[in-house]
Amino acid sequence: MKDMDPFLELIEEYHDQFYRYVYRMAWDTGKADDIFAEAVLAAYQNREKFQLGTNFRAWMFRILTNKCFVANRETARAFDSLDEKDIEVPARGGNEVYEAAIEDPDAFLGACGDEVYIAIRALSSAQRACLLMRVVEGFSYQEIANVLEMPLGTVMTHLARGRARLRRELAAYATAEGIVNEPIRLIAPDDENKDIADHGS
Repeated sequence: MKDMDPFLELIEEYHDQFYRYVYRMAWDTGKADDIFAEAVLAAYQNREKFQLGTNFRAWMFRILTNKCFVANRETARAFDSLDEKDIEVPARGGNEVYEAAIEDPDAFLGACGDEVYIAIRALSSAQRACLLMRVVEGFSYQEIANVLEMPLGTVMTHLARGRARLRRELAAYATAEGIVNEPIRLIAPDDENKDIADHGS
């Protein structure tokens, strides 16, 4: 029996991570299956452009993200306006359940109700991609910028806006479900952007 193609071995090694990302970008099993299959095919057809030993995850995430954007009738450059203003942002809570959600977001998302899924789906594709790569997949800000081929400041803005939207829309849900012990305090958007910058890459 011949050894498996080294490229296909890499696909197999990261299969679960890649599919999880595509599913949460599309949030539809049928669509996710199609996007994932198209991305793997495109990657394999262009495998000569990848150098073994370099960052395969980042290379593959670029292909996956582009396929997700196309599937959502967007292109890799059709990002939401950065002129959008958020009036108020729910602040972080000092609650054990909340902190556990931050520490293990993958498990937390798997246990969430429909309200969370709806809120995440309401984000723009750019915001959703940045949040998933940062919070779930553990990419640095610079790695996300490289994958999406956008300035670092734009990545930070999408992260700030995405987090602000989620906190605002999920404030009541978080209180009702015990994720926080008391009504969520609101902070100014400028403070949210500073919070992103202070955490570095």
